[in-house]
Amino acid sequence: MSLRDTIEAAKREAQEAGSVFGGKEKKDADGAQQEESVGFSKRSTARAKPVTAAASSVRVVSVEDAKEGRSGKKASEMTKEERKADRAARQASDDRRVTVANIILKDDPEYKKTQKVWWVLLGTGLVLTIFSFGVNAYLNRVENVDTALASRLVVAAMVTLVTAYVCIIGAFIYDLVKARPIRKRVDAEVKGMTRKKLEQLIREDAEE
Repeated sequence: MSLRDTIEAAKREAQEAGSVFGGKEKKDADGAQQEESVGFSKRSTARAKPVTAAASSVRVVSVEDAKEGRSGKKASEMTKEERKADRAARQASDDRRVTVANIILKDDPEYKKTQKVWWVLLGTGLVLTIFSFGVNAYLNRVENVDTALASRLVVAAMVTLVTAYVCIIGAFIYDLVKARPIRKRVDAEVKGMTRKKLEQLIREDAEE
């Protein structure tokens, strides 16, 4: 064998050896990458599982379930008769508070004064309104009316109607500014009373 043939044979062996090792390394790299991808997917799934479990353990409570009756039971746990009795008890309690509040307000000098002013303003407004409508009805019904007199009556009716509206609106504003704070104070006072105290005040007022 010549020197040239020996060199050519050595080259071929070296190429074959390189292709074998290169393919193995590539295969190993691809396998490692695939394994890493599978591992990442498994870890992502594992991380997602606790979130699902936590979400499934959350309990949604309705507004109706959150409401509890006077007996301590939730409304959804009561029977129809129990709910009916609970509503009746609540209504009776509200009626007692309203009755006691009216008793206290009736004897309150400041509140009685505000009510007098309110009725004066409202009554004046109603009287002036009726007068204004009466003048307009008179002018529409009577045909032969002096022009000067008719003009004066029309002006009087308009002024009276405007004054009536001022009185009526003023009555409601006065009630809002003066009387309402007193009612709120009394309501707060009554809410702090026990049932025994409420019944005692109702009994005393009935005896008087």
